[in-house]
Amino acid sequence: MTSDLTIRELRAEDRVDVCRIWVDGLTQSRLAVHWPFRHWFMQNMQKMRDASLSETGDIGPNGKNLLHTYGGKDDRCMFVACLGSQKVIVGCCSVKKGMDEIKPEPDSQTGSIWRMSVDESYRGYGTATALMAACETWSRKAGCTKMGLFTINPVAANFYVNRMGYTAVDHFHVAKTAFSKLVVPPVFQYEKALC
Repeated sequence: MTSDLTIRELRAEDRVDVCRIWVDGLTQSRLAVHWPFRHWFMQNMQKMRDASLSETGDIGPNGKNLLHTYGGKDDRCMFVACLGSQKVIVGCCSVKKGMDEIKPEPDSQTGSIWRMSVDESYRGYGTATALMAACETWSRKAGCTKMGLFTINPVAANFYVNRMGYTAVDHFHVAKTAFSKLVVPPVFQYEKALC
């Protein structure tokens, strides 16, 4: 399957598929918490999703803001994974200079990963690895000497560490109360040097 895979920059016609893949991918984060608390946790994840999909969010309704956010910028880019002659969109990943998701950091020497997701039907075929490689290449060309990312998702963390060579360097809690901090694990920050 990977021989049919193409990684390229986001195009206007990709927006709806990218939006769907990213939203569907959020459900994998439910594995971060024990099953009795997953419903509550996913309600909180939906708030983040809704902010991104809002009229002013980086993705927007049905992906309408994706090109404005990631297209034709010097400090960020979104890549999509296309499969086969039909060019079916099966994954997405964005990269930007700096570790702040929104704020421009054109002088940063760190590239960061955002909005990584692969369609569940196409996981395990090297799609995520190819997307990450494209983001790392973009970062090198942009003058970055290291990569960084944040995740609470244990499946994603395992991939970043064991497949892509990232190392956990820090963590923080998004939970506000003492109880929720016991239930919801921290968000971990990972880094990798770019050679």
